[in-house]
Amino acid sequence: MSSPERKISLTGRLPGRFGFAAVALSVALAGCTGVQPLYQDGGVASPTGYSSTSNELSRVAVEPQPTRTGQRIRNDLLFRLNGGADPGGNAGGDYQLALRVTNRKEDLLVRPELNRSTGRFVTIIVTYTLRASASDEVLTTGTVQRSAAIEVTDQTFAAERAELDAENRASSDVADSIRTELAAWFATRG
Repeated sequence: MSSPERKISLTGRLPGRFGFAAVALSVALAGCTGVQPLYQDGGVASPTGYSSTSNELSRVAVEPQPTRTGQRIRNDLLFRLNGGADPGGNAGGDYQLALRVTNRKEDLLVRPELNRSTGRFVTIIVTYTLRASASDEVLTTGTVQRSAAIEVTDQTFAAERAELDAENRASSDVADSIRTELAAWFATRG
């Protein structure tokens, strides 16, 4: 004698759960209709093949910097904004980007038996201001801060080189962040 087998049906309680999940997902995604890629031109092709955001970024001139770290950030920004070309040149770009760069070094992991620190944070803080060249009107401002950690050794050259490498890493991160913030500003200003 065999026991009756229970037939498992997909028409039981599962469709109700799937139906609820499908409706909830549809409602959640309905608010995403205005989302588009940051560098998309809204479907209109520009003459250069780049998006309007990329075109706007390529017209940003970055002011010269007096410090090594500031110059490094400026060079990284020029490369990220326009492939290394300076739109400022002799005529000047449509936009001027002013940078105020601050370096800070913070000792960590102080070892009393050695009477020195064995670790350090190198922090770069940049306050930027984007202005329209024609009117000198401030369009947007922001502050970006990035840190990089290093190990400090007894070897003078190795410690100095590690500090420079940390500044370079933090500078590159700062330039990436500023470019992204400017791109977001250009994309949303409508």
